[in-house]
Amino acid sequence: MECFTPFGPMIARFRLPQDLVDRINAYADSQVAADRSTEFLLPAEFVTQGGEQSLVRRTASLVRRYLARAEGSPAERVDFDVFWIVSQYAGTPSPAHFHSGDVAGVLYLKVPQIDAAEEENSYIAGRQAGYINFIIGGKQRLSKSLISFKPQVGDIYLFPGWLLHVAEPFRGSGERRSMAFNAVVADDGA
Repeated sequence: MECFTPFGPMIARFRLPQDLVDRINAYADSQVAADRSTEFLLPAEFVTQGGEQSLVRRTASLVRRYLARAEGSPAERVDFDVFWIVSQYAGTPSPAHFHSGDVAGVLYLKVPQIDAAEEENSYIAGRQAGYINFIIGGKQRLSKSLISFKPQVGDIYLFPGWLLHVAEPFRGSGERRSMAFNAVVADDGA
């Protein structure tokens, strides 16, 4: 686990095993049409299959580790509102937004080949095309309000659900595919 606290809230990056990424991609491949951006929910039977190695169990373990690092103790209970897939092609934005729940996450399943000239440019306030850009506050002297991460297959980012983030449209070839989730956490059996 790598942790980043560029402006207060902790963002964690983990690396998921390739077998799990492959399993999610195999399911998503049956749902995604080539060259057409889409979003869809992952069914409960998919996220729970596999017992201790299931997507829901592995992700709950990461959320507990994240909370232990960020708050000093893991959650007693981690419940998931929803898991979903986002498939994007060139020119498709993911506008600035936040998630419901206490902890949100984004796992990268496929990444596009971004044009080199495009990658060197940035949008307003430095947001990188095709990257995940976390935003907080406003522009203030001697204060950082943005951090960007280049997606890599298998990287999963966990962060507070209220933290604004955005993915600017990219120019290039291929699909930017991610899985997102919302988790609600409780302590002491609450």
